[in-house]
Amino acid sequence: MRSGHQQERFTNPNSKLLGVNLHRFTELEQNADNYEIATEFGLSLKEVKSLKKRIERG
Repeated sequence: MRSGHQQERFTNPNSKLLGVNLHRFTELEQNADNYEIATEFGLSLKEVKSLKKRIERG
């Protein structure tokens, strides 16, 4: 089975999203908007939205 670029980003253990301190992320998520979260962790807005979805599913 072939895997795409998006799949590699989420399954790679060295992925930037997996390197985020999730406790700090959830604290900021309650009080800050996506732009503030993105600048705090050095992520793009798309990555912040994706990470929020992954946390909701978990």
